[in-house]
Amino acid sequence: MDILILILIVPFVLGIVMFFMPLHFKLLQNLHIVFSFAVSSLLLMAVGKVVNGNELFAFEHFFFLDSLGAIFLSLIAITGLLVNVYATTYMKWELEEGHVTLRQVKNYFALSFIFTWTMSLSVVCNNIAFMWAAIEATTLASVFLVAVKNDKKSTESGYKYIILCSIGLAFALYATILLFAAANGTIEGDAMLYTNLLANAEQIDTMALKLIFILALIGFGTKAGFAPTHTWLPDVHAEGPAPTSALLSGILLKCALLGLIRYYAIVANGVGLDFVQSVMIVSATLTLFVSAFFLIRQHNVKRMFAYHSVAHMGVIAFGLGVGGPIGLFAALFHCAAHSFTKALAFCSTGNIAKIYGTKDMTKMGGMIRIAPITTVLFGIAICSLVGVPGFAIFVSEFLIFKAAALDGKYVLMGIFALALAIIFIADFSHFFLASFGKVEGTVVHNGEMKLSENLPLIALAVLIVTFGVWQFESFTFLLDQSVKSILKQ
Repeated sequence: MDILILILIVPFVLGIVMFFMPLHFKLLQNLHIVFSFAVSSLLLMAVGKVVNGNELFAFEHFFFLDSLGAIFLSLIAITGLLVNVYATTYMKWELEEGHVTLRQVKNYFALSFIFTWTMSLSVVCNNIAFMWAAIEATTLASVFLVAVKNDKKSTESGYKYIILCSIGLAFALYATILLFAAANGTIEGDAMLYTNLLANAEQIDTMALKLIFILALIGFGTKAGFAPTHTWLPDVHAEGPAPTSALLSGILLKCALLGLIRYYAIVANGVGLDFVQSVMIVSATLTLFVSAFFLIRQHNVKRMFAYHSVAHMGVIAFGLGVGGPIGLFAALFHCAAHSFTKALAFCSTGNIAKIYGTKDMTKMGGMIRIAPITTVLFGIAICSLVGVPGFAIFVSEFLIFKAAALDGKYVLMGIFALALAIIFIADFSHFFLASFGKVEGTVVHNGEMKLSENLPLIALAVLIVTFGVWQFESFTFLLDQSVKSILKQ
């Protein structure tokens, strides 16, 4: 069977199988880990077939996987696997503390595979209408992962999430309809296929393409967490389980970004790079400074990282706005760097909540003495998020500066540097308060987590450091090929 069909069938089937499993935690835990390894292995097999320069197609080009899609599929595989393994530990803690029932744990595990299925579908859809539908489906699948406890706050944040994202994605639907209307009868081949639209973008009306991009930016930007339509994101991350936040921030936001990047490529080749870059710079600047302002004021550790998600979506948008081969390379690299970093950040909040029984950093302190490994992992996430050299995010942020400098965009360099400086100051003040300050609250779990419980976090930390100091040839090839496909070089 075609690998593209397998990666869509297997997660869905495994999710259904999990729904019918008996209510036995050890069985559910082991199955969840085994199923996660199976799904991630399949996804990486598909990516491996693209690394040599091939493109995969199925169902008469309805589904496809190119180098750009392979980058995001690898994030679903790698980040998703490590977060899902950690989720078994986190849900065990929640079950022991009476925050969830065993049936809710089973539903959580099952829905995580349905969520993976929707995200994979959004990556491999060549048909732009079905790509939009798949991204919408990710909302429906993940909202139950947010509101798994069924309490008032998580349910309220779940409703806010589904309403705002659905309204936002309606604009992306308008963009999809308008793009089909503008291209149908104008270009050769199916006007619903991304590959045909990109190849024939020059033939589409330029005014229509400009409007299409604005609508796509509003629509996919809402789901990705761009300001000012980012307001669902802090509430969802504050109330949802830590693994859910890691999946949403580490992977889901990137799927919405992939949709936007597809439209970016079409419009850039039809209208010219100047238009899309100018629009992205405006959106990026707004997103960066709104998030920086709220970061300074945050003491809830999960809301702080939620605003970091907004900030780093602004960084990616800035890379797309600076443009050029280096700027685009940096934006795509940042997607991977942020995925690993934010997954570690949110998973570490699960450990921190276990230790202190609270998310309020003003009620923490002394974490370096209580749980040194968790503190180091937390520190690695913070260092990467603020762009400390030697960590993954520094690479992409440095490349954005380089792209701007080579193009003579010195004002943009100053704006970018100012936003990053504010974020740097806010983050380290919070980190030192929680890690080295005086213990202000109650320590519920006085000790470090077991090594087996920390292994997924350690793996994420290793990825962050290795991507910061090492160049992976296969991944770099995918990035280079993706940039060339966007610029049609």
